[in-house]
Amino acid sequence: MFRSIASSAFEPFGELRMEFPAVPQKPDNLAEVHLFTGVNGTGKTRILSVLSAFLGNSSHLYKRTKGVTETGSFRAGLDTDEEVEIGHGGGVVAEGSGEAYKFCVTIPAFAYSGYAYLTDTKLLAMGAIPRESRNYYLSFNKPENSSQTLLQAITNLLLEAAVDSLNVGPDTPHSRAACLVRSIEGTLYEITGTKFHFKIELHPEVSLFVVWDGTKLPFDSLPDGLRAILGWLVHALVMMDVWLQGKGDPTNTEAIFLLDEIESHLHPAWQRKILPAFQRLFPKSQIFVATHSPFVIASLTHGWIHSFKIEANGRVKNEAPKPASAGDSYISVVEDIMGVTEWFDPETESLLADFRKKRDAAYNPTVPEDERDKAHLEARRLGLQIGQRSMELDFMMGKELNQMERQLAKAAGHA
Repeated sequence: MFRSIASSAFEPFGELRMEFPAVPQKPDNLAEVHLFTGVNGTGKTRILSVLSAFLGNSSHLYKRTKGVTETGSFRAGLDTDEEVEIGHGGGVVAEGSGEAYKFCVTIPAFAYSGYAYLTDTKLLAMGAIPRESRNYYLSFNKPENSSQTLLQAITNLLLEAAVDSLNVGPDTPHSRAACLVRSIEGTLYEITGTKFHFKIELHPEVSLFVVWDGTKLPFDSLPDGLRAILGWLVHALVMMDVWLQGKGDPTNTEAIFLLDEIESHLHPAWQRKILPAFQRLFPKSQIFVATHSPFVIASLTHGWIHSFKIEANGRVKNEAPKPASAGDSYISVVEDIMGVTEWFDPETESLLADFRKKRDAAYNPTVPEDERDKAHLEARRLGLQIGQRSMELDFMMGKELNQMERQLAKAAGHA
């Protein structure tokens, strides 16, 4: 697993050093998670591209370093206390030492985004699923044929589970294939809160459907959010099975996952469940997640949060990782981690700023008395105007105006 990455020159960071410590007191049934967050342009996806290059697909990093002469080599520290390196020469990021190559081919690794690409396609009964290249598994946006590959792999798994049940009898523990199907369907139920299972029809041709909330649906008719989850979460499990060639348990195998904005297409109710479900599905894995969602961030209870911030000189600073904690509210995540302090629409925030400016002028004893009086009246007018915008603002501004009147009356009594 990764424990650090570094580079002497990498935009927008300049000199880069990131640590990925193990998660202390992490339950054994949860994966290790490192979550990246920051405003657009702070390099979250660039860090994922560096990790992807170490794992065997340099194409994403190449796109981000093409024509950039200042980019240096990249180093990664592993939990074996080894350090591996990939270099930058002639504008091309290439695999470096034999140790880097050995690392990238011996551990299963997959990259995904929240893109909803899944669609119905022609299937076979037990069609061949080849073990793909590292570039395929580590591509964030899968190629067009990925839909056919994924649905065929699910079909094969379902048919294998059915054959196993016939061969071993009803009193025998569930087979590997059946356990994987149950894991998929159980995880999707956990996320969506709706009963889910796959259904195969063999006539007049092999077809795979979803039964969701009791309704049989083709994949083209599924909500984009569900198609997106199927396209990366279920893909990860069945492709892990393909990687292992049926000789191991995908849910009990060490692996590395790179996830970029998996919250795309998802309602907040699903965003808050997607990462914990993935942690439980692959408890021995190391997961790197780039996200803009406070719901995804707040859902992480065991892991590290890496915040990226733009400094005055335009460089991005990656802050030391902060431990995720249970019980953080979405509000505290938005304010403390994401740095967002405004809660209303821009027009309302502008009015609130004007109100506070006038209120503060009314409090200020160094301002001439007649100007303080004008500021007081203007603040009261603005407060009443803001309160008319919604019930929430009416309640909030009522408290603000009452407090202002008490403060001014108290100050006048001491004059």
